[in-house]
Amino acid sequence: MYIILSQTPDKDGFQGQVALNTNRINGFREVSYKDIGGNSQKDKSGYVGTYTEVLLGDVPVRSAQVVLVADPISNILRKIKDSKVNQS
Repeated sequence: MYIILSQTPDKDGFQGQVALNTNRINGFREVSYKDIGGNSQKDKSGYVGTYTEVLLGDVPVRSAQVVLVADPISNILRKIKDSKVNQS
């Protein structure tokens, strides 16, 4: 079963979508955008901008891959749960 997530924007501002196999997801990590000095970047409202790193791989993890997505972890978990409910 697959879920569709939005990728982080590239340097031209293009933000594509990616389909991920939920059986290959091994973990998540929420990370803040950093400027060249290593400081967290904030938006106009003062909130720190974040993205999510999704760790993919086979078990045992030998060739892990990381996909950067704009969706927060809570939305990813909800999509995984919804996809499992729809499959049953």
